[in-house]
Amino acid sequence: MWRFLYRSALYPLFRLAAGGAGAASDKGRRGNAGRTGWREQLSGLRAREPGEFAVHFHAASVGEFEQAKPLIEALRADGGKYRITASFFSPSGFEQQGRYPAVDGACYLPWDRAAEMRDFHDRIAADLVIIIRYDLWPEFLLESARRNVPVALVCGVLRENSARFKPLLRDFFRDVYRHLSLICAVGEEDAAAFRRLVPDVPLAVSGDTRYDRVLARAAAIADVGVFSEGLRAGRRILVAGSTWPRDEDCLQSLSGLNDLLMVIVPHEPTEKHVASLLDAFPGSITLSRLECDGPETPPRAVIVDRTGILAALYRVGDIAYVGGGFGDGVHSVLEPAAYGVPVLSGPGIGRSRDAVLMADAGALTVIADGDDLAGRVNDLLRGDAVRRAGAISRAVVEERIGATGRILSLLRRRRLLPDGAESGEG
Repeated sequence: MWRFLYRSALYPLFRLAAGGAGAASDKGRRGNAGRTGWREQLSGLRAREPGEFAVHFHAASVGEFEQAKPLIEALRADGGKYRITASFFSPSGFEQQGRYPAVDGACYLPWDRAAEMRDFHDRIAADLVIIIRYDLWPEFLLESARRNVPVALVCGVLRENSARFKPLLRDFFRDVYRHLSLICAVGEEDAAAFRRLVPDVPLAVSGDTRYDRVLARAAAIADVGVFSEGLRAGRRILVAGSTWPRDEDCLQSLSGLNDLLMVIVPHEPTEKHVASLLDAFPGSITLSRLECDGPETPPRAVIVDRTGILAALYRVGDIAYVGGGFGDGVHSVLEPAAYGVPVLSGPGIGRSRDAVLMADAGALTVIADGDDLAGRVNDLLRGDAVRRAGAISRAVVEERIGATGRILSLLRRRRLLPDGAESGEG
């Protein structure tokens, strides 16, 4: 029944909504065009060599694919022969990660129709499909099952109060999830929820590869060279990442602190928004100008006017403020924590399990307004408070590494993945 309802009503309604999104937004238009053009995106995929084991990774977007990278890189390093492909649902995922050099081919996930998925599986010819976190599509799973291709959900998350447990929806999602060969849940609470939904699917708690990933990135990313001792002028650096206007209003309370240099990284660094920040923070300068010729006197704040360098900026910070907590939800708090930097944010942390975990551990401080922020930062600037708070942040990450090895071990124990160089045997 659910299969008929999905094909005849639910998915057509989704396609109708997607068409409306394409007409209303550039992101929707790019996503629709990308899903239509997936064959061209895979046109350069090389043929499988004899003895190669084919693994396909699917991720909804950028963040989920970051969780896949430790697994992909571990496979590349284990001595086996693999052809690795990847698919994405969102435009940001494909556009930012589609050229990741460790995969042999990447594309948008096609429209979830039976004929499309038959063609898709013909082209990727996977021996194993790994889905990151949550993005399951019924026809994709049905075609995998028809071909006896195992599908593993890794870094899986499911809340006890998820809509998947509501009447009617529960039966639909149970029918979808039962096609999985293995669920690697992030934590015990996720595992308990999965057992309620699909008690017969093999399941294990393996943790989250994000912790492995952020530590690896922290070790590999180089400093942003312009932040020299001369620029610091004896001050501590606060990096405010992914900020929105309400965050920036709070940050203005720090403008009078002479022993602090602010580096503000707006979530949307449009020319208009950057100009407004230069006005709002007296004595500030853009990062572009700083890199070109530098100011005659050390600036009071640096406004970052490009994207893609936030992780590197956290590396030079002594304190981090992560934006989004006064809006839909705080952005990623793990990157600054991986550098051993104390973290502050607005109150909207409930949708981020990492933020809640860090707050409970004393590694993240939630602030209520600008005055509260100024008081908390002043506290951190006294004595060795920054060092002690930063050590707690780093410990939260280090205590949770190792998910990559656990997941690969589980896949091998269940014979879903060959043992290292075994994959090269013809």
